[in-house]
Amino acid sequence: MVKRCVVCLKQETRGISSFHRFPADKNLQQSWLKMLNRPDLTDVSNYRVCDSHFDPSSFKINQINNKQVSTTKIHKRLKRGAVPVSSITTTQSTHSTRSVSTQTDLDLNHLSNLFDKLSMYEQKLCSTTICIERFRDDDTNIKYYTGFRSYKIFCLVFELLQVSYW
Repeated sequence: MVKRCVVCLKQETRGISSFHRFPADKNLQQSWLKMLNRPDLTDVSNYRVCDSHFDPSSFKINQINNKQVSTTKIHKRLKRGAVPVSSITTTQSTHSTRSVSTQTDLDLNHLSNLFDKLSMYEQKLCSTTICIERFRDDDTNIKYYTGFRSYKIFCLVFELLQVSYW
């Protein structure tokens, strides 16, 4: 059976949190329920509270050495008479959630500004790309980039070398 905190609904995950039963003493049970803002619970025999609702000084820590696998396991046990210190309401939750943001209000002026920027960047891109048509009237750049003396000679050689299948 999966253990779940009655206050924050956090589920048991391997070794990250420890979950503690309600005490058998009725007076101590009532003080727990009062501190956790859960007076609605009557039978608490199957409910648990995670360690995040207790002060760290409320625990005694036992280390158990496993000689077969050479690991150390840490057990958190509550001291007698320990009472939760966290009074989180039942509507709050400490388990991780994801929030997704969406932009819903985009006015027309902002949208037209974005399109203007896009067209400006497209023009800049076209002016920075190297295209042979850009150097049609500039024989020095034709010589620099192709090795041919003029644009006309470059076009002539290009047409002669063009692949012809028939």
